[in-house]
Amino acid sequence: MRISKRFVPILIGLGLIFAFGIVMNTEVSIRQGVNGRVHEIRMPLYIKAMEFLSRHYEYQRIAKEITKGCDTEEKKVLAILRWTHENIKLTPPGMPVVDDHILNIIIRGYGEIDQSQDVFTTLCSYSGIPAFWSQVYTKDHRTWYPFSFVKLGGKWRVFDSYYGTYFRMKNGEIASVEDIIADKSIIEESVSSDRWHNGVPYKEFCYNLKPVSGLKTLRSEKQMALKRVFYEVKKTLGIEKEELDSK
Repeated sequence: MRISKRFVPILIGLGLIFAFGIVMNTEVSIRQGVNGRVHEIRMPLYIKAMEFLSRHYEYQRIAKEITKGCDTEEKKVLAILRWTHENIKLTPPGMPVVDDHILNIIIRGYGEIDQSQDVFTTLCSYSGIPAFWSQVYTKDHRTWYPFSFVKLGGKWRVFDSYYGTYFRMKNGEIASVEDIIADKSIIEESVSSDRWHNGVPYKEFCYNLKPVSGLKTLRSEKQMALKRVFYEVKKTLGIEKEELDSK
C-alpha cells in the first residue's frame, strides 16, 4: 500500500514524538551523599530534566530577589555574600552532612563550609557575575580551605561566604588574588589571629593563594540550562578545557 505524500510529514512527526517519549522515559540516576556514603537515586530522564529546570528558575528568582536595588556588580556580590553568610549556617552537631543539589542546601539552611561557597558562587553566576570556589591548600598540602573567587572589574577577587569575609586594600578596592600575593599586609589587617581551621591559622591559607588559571565552564554555570547544554556538548566532543583553579 502506497502512502500519500501529504501523510509523510505526519508519520515522521509521530515517529519523532514516539522516539522522544522513549528517550525521556529512559531510566537515569543522580547521586546523593549522606555522611560520606554515596548512593544512587533512579528516575526517568524527564523527571531529572524537569527538576533541573525547576532549580534553574529558582536560582534566578533567589538571585534577583537578593540583588534587588543593587546598581553595580560589587553591590550585588556583597548583597549575595551577606545573604549567604546569614542564611547558610554550619551543619549543626548531630545533623547529617548531605551532599546533593545546591538548592537543597539553601532550603535546609545549613551545610559545610565548601557548600556555603557553592551557594554564594552559584548566586553570583546567576546575577551575571563569573564566580567559582576552589580548595586552597597549606604549603605542606595536608589540609585545605575553600575560598570563593568572583570576577569584578576584570580581576578575580577573593571572598569567604562562611565568615562573610572579603579583603580591601588601603584605597578601598576589594583585593584580588594578585593583590594579596603581592601584599600580605592586606591579610594581616583583615584577619584576626584567633581564626583557625583544622588546626591551621586561617591566614596560612590566605598566604598560599595562587593566580587563577584555566578556561573550563565554571561549576556554578553548570546549573544554568543553556550553559549546561553547551557544556555537555563540549564534554561529549572532548573540547572542554581545564577548570578555573586557584590552588
